[in-house]
Amino acid sequence: MEEVMRLLKTNTMMNLATCHNDKPRSSIMEYIMVGDTMVFATDPESIKGRNLSKNPRVSMTVGNMPVFMAIDGTVTYAGPREVEEYNKELVRRYPMFKEMMDSGAMKFKHFKVEFDVAYYSEGMGAAKVIKMGK
Repeated sequence: MEEVMRLLKTNTMMNLATCHNDKPRSSIMEYIMVGDTMVFATDPESIKGRNLSKNPRVSMTVGNMPVFMAIDGTVTYAGPREVEEYNKELVRRYPMFKEMMDSGAMKFKHFKVEFDVAYYSEGMGAAKVIKMGK
């Protein structure tokens, strides 16, 4: 599991797949690690926001060749501490967002990911299956 956390903590972008009524949707998303918890935010009225409210199951990919992984999991709403840490890091990365956040222009819903299984790959060989959830 430590290779999974190391990869998550050294990257900031993921490809997030959601689904609704058998129609998949893939989105490039930025995430922030709060301790060992992956947190991301989206507009609740976006397609992915609506998909997540109806079906919390997700799949995502993270990494850069030759090291990458796919992760399956479930999203839940982030708690106040995770939201605060997410917002603090987002403003650190993108100072121009502070004014938008303060004005209420960014209407985000914050999610955290509960990991079930990771498929970790270093190169072209078979992925290492790492059970992470219950």
